[in-house]
Amino acid sequence: MNVGMLANQPRSSYRYTIDEYLTLEEKSEVRHEFYNGELYAIAGGTVNHNLLIDNVKDQLKGQTKAKGCRVFTENMKVDVLSGMYMPYPDVVLTCHDSIELLPEADDLIADEL
Repeated sequence: MNVGMLANQPRSSYRYTIDEYLTLEEKSEVRHEFYNGELYAIAGGTVNHNLLIDNVKDQLKGQTKAKGCRVFTENMKVDVLSGMYMPYPDVVLTCHDSIELLPEADDLIADEL
């Protein structure tokens, strides 16, 4: 199966589990967001998009670093709805002392945003 084409296939009643999604995503050349068992391909960023993300990250970091907050950019999957919705947000700000990473990955599990 061509993992990069998963989101472009006709819709079926099959729903992927989080474990299946994470396994497929590891092998895929295309990033996908996970929502309720369905996978959606994400378009690549543009130069302007990356500049905007960098500016937002710098502003957030400058205003929150003294409070112990950290800023992550778009290459982090976030488990927003406990196994139901896992996007790649452009920017994530967390002020929690501990951050849980998914096993063997650099992906963030955020219980509260």
